[in-house]
Amino acid sequence: SLCAVISHLHATLPALDPVFSPLAHLGIQDIYCLGDVVGYGPWPEECVDLVMERCRWTLKGNHDEGMLTGAMHDFNPLARESLMWTRKRMKPGFFSPRKKKRWQYLEAAPSRVDQDGFAFVHASPRDPIREYVLKSDGFLDPEKMEENFSLIEGPCFNGHTHQPGFTTSDFRFHQASPDRLVWDLPKDPCIINVGSVGQPRDGDPRSCFLVVDDGKLLYQRVDYDIQRTQKEILIQRMSPYLAERLVHGR
Repeated sequence: SLCAVISHLHATLPALDPVFSPLAHLGIQDIYCLGDVVGYGPWPEECVDLVMERCRWTLKGNHDEGMLTGAMHDFNPLARESLMWTRKRMKPGFFSPRKKKRWQYLEAAPSRVDQDGFAFVHASPRDPIREYVLKSDGFLDPEKMEENFSLIEGPCFNGHTHQPGFTTSDFRFHQASPDRLVWDLPKDPCIINVGSVGQPRDGDPRSCFLVVDDGKLLYQRVDYDIQRTQKEILIQRMSPYLAERLVHGR
């Protein structure tokens, strides 16, 4: 089956835009989004609109949920600040059909989808919206991994840590790096992190997403206009740190 999985767009339009042309070039119709459409970045509306238009579905990420409910106690101060900014912009008033449509779309987003023998979550099988699956969990917390693996029957796609790579059933993490972007899709249960479009955190500032093609995992990296993003973050008076870190992919 041929599909693309994107995640963690974080309201960064210049990072999301360039993702679609390589996918169109490859003839990929099925694009799935694992959530965190909003948060951190200055283009929440545009990113929600694009996802509504281009993706088969999107899951609810922890940033989407925090923005919708206003419950932000477990976010760091930077994330909380940007979510409050986003909530103020996106919360529909009495006469705002467009805003209402976006809001309802995010509200209706499921926390897990099972399809074509794959599972899709934002975070982990055990806690689809919030729990981090860390690359060190295999040896630091094998019980957590056992429980998560007991909840899937085949490959499970996630994001949340923004670290591209996958954990196999022996709980080892295989990091996808610029020199190793193509992997065989494991047949056994595995947890596959698709990386982040708008907030890469693996030291490579380029957008990261995943194409699944007939038993292969093809990690894709595309350059985007970081300076334009930084400028807009500052224009909107969001934290300068949110602009600064994009260059470092951290």
